[in-house]
Amino acid sequence: MDAFKVWLATSVFGSAFKVFCGALVAAVLLTWSNEGVISFDHYQTWLIGALGIATPPLINWFNNKDARYGRGKEVADAQQP
Repeated sequence: MDAFKVWLATSVFGSAFKVFCGALVAAVLLTWSNEGVISFDHYQTWLIGALGIATPPLINWFNNKDARYGRGKEVADAQQP
């Protein structure tokens, strides 16, 4: 379980996963508040919306100036004493 927590806290895919889950829960709750019931009839809309919202961490990963987990992380790590 600790390895999962480290992955969730430090990797780009962990970050994207957290954003995806948050967006998915929000979409389900919005459907519930509008219709008064949670129905899985809208699952495709929920998933597509959550995938779209989860893309910024993946874009950051390709950014060589992003020192969090982007390609620039290697440069930032190398510069630290």
